[in-house]
Amino acid sequence: MLSLTPTELVELLLSLPAERTPFIWGPPGIGKSALVREAADLLELPCVTLLGTQIAPEDLIGVPRIRNMGESYVTEFCPPRAILRTEPFLLFIDELNSAVPDVQKAFYSLILDRRLGDYVLPTGSRVVAAGNRVEDRALVRPMATALSNRMVHVALAPDANAWLSWGATNGVHALVLAFVRARPDRLFEPPPTDSTPAYPTPRAWHMLSDALFVVGEHLWAALAAGSVGDRAGAEFSAFAKRALEAPSLESLAAGKASVPRDPELIYFLGASCIAKLASSHPSDGELCAKVVSLLGAASKEVAVWTVDTALGRKDKTVALTAFENYVRTSGSQVLVDVIRLGRYARDPAPR
Repeated sequence: MLSLTPTELVELLLSLPAERTPFIWGPPGIGKSALVREAADLLELPCVTLLGTQIAPEDLIGVPRIRNMGESYVTEFCPPRAILRTEPFLLFIDELNSAVPDVQKAFYSLILDRRLGDYVLPTGSRVVAAGNRVEDRALVRPMATALSNRMVHVALAPDANAWLSWGATNGVHALVLAFVRARPDRLFEPPPTDSTPAYPTPRAWHMLSDALFVVGEHLWAALAAGSVGDRAGAEFSAFAKRALEAPSLESLAAGKASVPRDPELIYFLGASCIAKLASSHPSDGELCAKVVSLLGAASKEVAVWTVDTALGRKDKTVALTAFENYVRTSGSQVLVDVIRLGRYARDPAPR
């Protein structure tokens, strides 16, 4: 099967006919669940998740009860409340190929006919399934051909640029953004063949990012190794130690410091600008625009990435609006060159 980028996968989930069920293959931690939820939001459908490893057949088919029909009694099955809905929704079946065979069989009619016993999913509902691969050593079970043949199979490939764009909008720490931008090969590595518990995945980097905001700097080395593994963790820790010595955005904009020559530190300053654009203060946007102009004089590649990523944010904050206005109107030749080199050049009209 062919591999899709995260952007392509979301496009497929949005455009595939509602009666067809995609199965997303991919290693743990690369964002399968997050992308399905993103697609549900774009479709304006509630997302209900069932984990194949945590349910029994009766949890899906329903528990039987006796119903009085007047002169006789009948047995009927009560579907689980989570999917007993009257309005369309997206049902995400995660870890489907890790479920025991009886649970996989219970999904047959749901995946093909959108039916569980007498209950039929509301018109317009969608079903999406996902699971890990055999080579991921993630307790994957064989999937019956009768089940696999009912779905459209696609593979999800990690994509550093897509993850960085997502991270810029979702509050990923500037140190993590900058490190992954400088070392995109470290975003994801296959699960280790030995007993090493931690290794780099998009999910692991996100966990590390969350912890960096609250854990003391003296614990960052242990935290990084425990999140993304010894090798990637050591590289990140060395990078973080250098980055913390970089000049502040304020000192750069005021001319009290110069842009460092280390390319990775320039990435960090660009990532710091991206993170600061979540602010509700217009002065922060102007500050970041001035810094980007200085970064562009040292590295147009970093400046282009910073501007493209910033203007690609979905959350149009006050700071971002001020940043955009400054970029458009400052007259800085460096920013003009950055805009010309970046994707933003294809949309030059003021908003």
